[in-house]
Amino acid sequence: MTDLYTHPVFVTDFLISLEEKGRASSTIKRYSYDLEDFFKWLMSDQDQDMQTIWTTLTHDQLDTFFLYLMEKRGYKVRTIRRIISVTKQLAKFTISTGMIVRHPATVYEPPKLTVTPLERNEWLSQDEVDQLLSSVRSEKGLSENQLLARPMLTKRNDWILSLFIIYGLTLQEVARITMFDIQFARNQLVVRSTSDSTKTRVIQLEEEDKQKAFAYYQMIPEPVRPKQHSKQPFHVAFDFQRRTFHWSYQQDHPKALTEIAIQKMIRGEVERSGLRKGISAQHLRHTFILKKLCSGTSVDELQQYLGFSSTLSLDRCLLTLDHLNAQERLLLTS
Repeated sequence: MTDLYTHPVFVTDFLISLEEKGRASSTIKRYSYDLEDFFKWLMSDQDQDMQTIWTTLTHDQLDTFFLYLMEKRGYKVRTIRRIISVTKQLAKFTISTGMIVRHPATVYEPPKLTVTPLERNEWLSQDEVDQLLSSVRSEKGLSENQLLARPMLTKRNDWILSLFIIYGLTLQEVARITMFDIQFARNQLVVRSTSDSTKTRVIQLEEEDKQKAFAYYQMIPEPVRPKQHSKQPFHVAFDFQRRTFHWSYQQDHPKALTEIAIQKMIRGEVERSGLRKGISAQHLRHTFILKKLCSGTSVDELQQYLGFSSTLSLDRCLLTLDHLNAQERLLLTS
């Protein structure tokens, strides 16, 4: 994140407008902190100025930010709802001043305060998983330009989707994988906690998935290939215009594939596969958890595997399991 931060003018104007309306100074201070946190996170992933970032913000970016707060920061639903309210108020303010015409934050739905079962569109059946992975490995629906770059992306995308569907990683965990974390010789992946970097867990990779990861790694041209046993990012950003992988001259190592870029990749692969819109990394992880619970994996075992500090994080999936009928369970497992 950016260490030095000053609110852009439109945020300062928004906070002043709240003061003029008689809002408590403690509330304004809280809002200021929330917005600083929000813009620092956005700036860590983009090289644009804050006004451009705000005016071009997408629903997917909002999704990724609030998922980050829930999974990495461990924020409670009530806190998430407050921060969503702040961004919504800022969006309405910038519309009222004529800075923008519309903004996704105005229609962004906060999570519910009570635990509810997952909707059917929040997880994938086994047939849908097979359809997605089959599409990723094919050239179906690709343009002529996309076909030129595709050989460098197929194994990478297949591997990343496997991390969500087969191994249950979070978006943040996938984006943070370094060369130090992937151990090809042992078929192992070290997953570092997003809330405490000293906490790790080791996942044993299937040979097929290790081979996907290694094939992707070898596909990266040597001058921009991350060094083995280093802290350089394993997942490298791709330049579609030049059809090669990005190098960060500022950091002097391969440019990391960001959380937003991973979400964009998932969205593109989902669209090409013909599945419903809106499937995200979180939905793929829901699928992993539900399949494990359906297959008889104990809650304690799953908690340990996923690195949860308590079983509370599994409550929604457990409630969903209780509401699944026999046919829906079959959809997950066969």
